[in-house]
Amino acid sequence: MERLLIRKMIDRCLTDYFGDASLSPLTEDDYKQLISIVSNTIEKQENDPSYEIVHDVVYTYLTQEEI
Repeated sequence: MERLLIRKMIDRCLTDYFGDASLSPLTEDDYKQLISIVSNTIEKQENDPSYEIVHDVVYTYLTQEEI
């Protein structure tokens, strides 16, 4: 999946949590890590909807649970 699309999906998810993606505490390095995790997870779980994977990964990352 394209990195830019994953970034937009992450931003959309952050908007759900913070009301505006720009209010999130994520740095550019955090985004890179999230994009990598989401991309790898999507490849492994091809049958799961990508938006669910993005939401699960972002939630897990924000709550600092083990991914």
